[in-house]
Amino acid sequence: MAGSWGEVKLGAHSGPQVKDWVVNPRERLLGTIRGGKVDRVPLLLHDFHYASPEDVEEAAKRPIVERMLDETHFLVSFPAFINRYLVTPPQRIREVSREERNGETTTVSEIDTPKGPLTAVTGTNRVSRTTWTLKYPVESLEDIEKIRSVPWEMPPDLRPPDLTNVPAAFETRGVAHTGVSSPFVCVAGMMPYEFFLGLCNTHLGLLEELTAQCLERILEVLEVLLSTRVIDLVWMGGCEWLTPPMGAMAHYEALVQRFETPIIERIHAAGALSHVHCHGNVRSTLEMVRARCADYFEPVEPPPDGDITFAEAKALANGGMTLGGNIESRILVHGDAATVERAARCAFEGGKERMALQTSEGPLQPLTPGMSANYHTLIDVWEELSAIP
Repeated sequence: MAGSWGEVKLGAHSGPQVKDWVVNPRERLLGTIRGGKVDRVPLLLHDFHYASPEDVEEAAKRPIVERMLDETHFLVSFPAFINRYLVTPPQRIREVSREERNGETTTVSEIDTPKGPLTAVTGTNRVSRTTWTLKYPVESLEDIEKIRSVPWEMPPDLRPPDLTNVPAAFETRGVAHTGVSSPFVCVAGMMPYEFFLGLCNTHLGLLEELTAQCLERILEVLEVLLSTRVIDLVWMGGCEWLTPPMGAMAHYEALVQRFETPIIERIHAAGALSHVHCHGNVRSTLEMVRARCADYFEPVEPPPDGDITFAEAKALANGGMTLGGNIESRILVHGDAATVERAARCAFEGGKERMALQTSEGPLQPLTPGMSANYHTLIDVWEELSAIP
């Protein structure tokens, strides 16, 4: 089942029909990522992909979900239990306290290390579902030695995935999925970002050692998750932390290119597809993502948010990988119908092969009537332009 796709004979489907066959949403997404033959460009609307409308908690979202239900996939996710604290075994991290105030939650955690405890403090907003760090567990070279002294153990809740209890619609709409961080992000994420960038210049060898340690741990976790060969798609995020101008190209090559490549190779060995997630300016590194054999790359954000148009990115990729883009969440939240339509039409420039029409993020606030109208405008353009002759 993993990674399969094909043609399904149907009499009709929503939107313009240009041939007597379509592929279902599952096959459409996986086929597009593989570079295979599909009926139309997939549509990916962050936070609007559900197995059933009954699963939607926010009432304002339901009309959009119902409209696109038969045309969109949903994910069945299997957790990897990989954190950005040097992939420290989760059983060595305990919650010390939790405080809720004004809709925000502050959590204090302690990492048990053989050389003494380390403390991390995070904040979470339940409306936007964003989490930020108030105190990093690593703030010095001494702290690095503490956290790297924690012996490796597999996460106790990690299990080989199975599809025994997936929703009934999985065969036509479901995609089995897991996600990991780029190995270097599991190093950078445990310390203040400016400290990490400084170490790139003063202690690059140390960062390479730590990243190699994270790579080894991530590969062990993937051995379990990929063992049953039911995972279709593996998400990997974080390389934007070193994409120029955030970091130097030499550091990107040393910490991203070198250490993401073995993960993609392991994903492919299991018959799954690799999904690299990277915001920001990607013009300088897009061909490097292709060189490490990623199957799907997103989001390609147009100026001023990024530094490359979708048409330019398609030309650089040259059919070597599938691209997702490039509808910015901000225009769906704050723009008008004309702005949304213009952005959607621009996304189709440069060809429809190996592309997905995708939003850069989901709404981080309750849906307003104006936002709902913008999503419907986006879907209107998708229905008009997405068919592939």
